[in-house]
Amino acid sequence: MMANKNQTGKDMDRDIETYWKGQRKISQLAMEYVSQMNLDDIRQKMETLNAEIFPAICFSRNIGVGALALAEIVGKNLNRRVIDRQLIEYISNDTQLSRESIQTFDERRPGWLKEILCLLLGDRAFDLTDYARQLFMTAFFLARTEETIFVGRGIHLMLPRSKVFSVRCIGSMDLRARNIAKTLAVDEKKARQIIMQTDQEQAEFFRKAHGKTSAPAHEFDMVLNFDYVRDMDAAANAIGTLYHSRFNQG
Repeated sequence: MMANKNQTGKDMDRDIETYWKGQRKISQLAMEYVSQMNLDDIRQKMETLNAEIFPAICFSRNIGVGALALAEIVGKNLNRRVIDRQLIEYISNDTQLSRESIQTFDERRPGWLKEILCLLLGDRAFDLTDYARQLFMTAFFLARTEETIFVGRGIHLMLPRSKVFSVRCIGSMDLRARNIAKTLAVDEKKARQIIMQTDQEQAEFFRKAHGKTSAPAHEFDMVLNFDYVRDMDAAANAIGTLYHSRFNQG
């Protein structure tokens, strides 16, 4: 009985990982983005506490509503790269970008990291975990190089609000279960189990990394309920229009 229970847990973990990764070439994409960054330029800008970054679109979502698919359409329409949870975590954890740059700053300017975090995040900077600091630095580096679309990990809470167009994507359990069941080729009962587990993990992450237990509407520029918003192209066009209006771009 115990073996079956453990196996079920392993199966679910595998399914969740499949959902996160899909068919995307995470390592290749991450290294491609890192190679585009000029670390010397980033170091020079940040050492003078120049916190200027490009405008970013940040998607916050209920797992399984289809936010990544929408973000990809927006990215194609606006010719912007899309960085999802898996990519940003790969860059944070497994590339030389974060390790080398943060180590250099710590050695050359003790206390610098706290200084830049406080500049951008205020008092919240003192409550960040080591993981959240690493995540923030990666998001900041990416946002410093070009206009980027971020999906997940609460990046809208880590970048300056004046530079973020934030979109919240929500949907009912029924909708999410149907989507996950289709994506993973499982029945809806198992899909619901997967969603409940990922929701718990997501809630724990936001509690630890951002000190948040909810996602109030006032934090976002736009909230989309996918139970009623069915036309992805129309939603993507609306986001693009408001984004351009917000940042006065042609």
